Amino acid sequence: ITSENDMKWSSLQPTEGNFTYATADAQVAFAKANNMAVRGHTLVWHNQNPAWLFIDASGNPMTPTPENKALLLQRLENHIRAVLTHFGNDVSAWDVVNEVIDPAQPDGFRRSPWFNITGTDYIDRAFQVAREVLPNAKLYINDFDTTNPVKRQFLLNLAADLKNRGI
Repeated sequence: ITSENDMKWSSLQPTEGNFTYATADAQVAFAKANNMAVRGHTLVWHNQNPAWLFIDASGNPMTPTPENKALLLQRLENHIRAVLTHFGNDVSAWDVVNEVIDPAQPDGFRRSPWFNITGTDYIDRAFQVAREVLPNAKLYINDFDTTNPVKRQFLLNLAADLKNRGI
């Protein structure tokens, strides 16, 4: 089974450092009781994020500065570590990053707050942390419209680049 919304950032961590797993836990328990595999969806996405996520240390909307990049990547790492540690091997596969491709962009990357603040570093870090925490989990880039040849090529290029760099 795949949870549509209950494993997304805004559902699991509505305020910084405060996690609410009850609904997602119930889904995982149902899956376990019925001998079903669970795919976690999703650790990083440009939608359904809590308001605090893209607010800087001074309480202002984040802009692309080195300090904000470091803060956002640390928040990403904290979130992924907490979520994957909580679910452990009960969730065997994860959509690590979701909808990062935009074929209308020359480089193929969606201009999300994640990208605007960190470049593609958020993608690297998300996969690195997920692999560290759950070394045997299946990790995915999730996207839609991959029958579009341009979008598919950008996605394949990203996957090849991540693989070539050992990520």
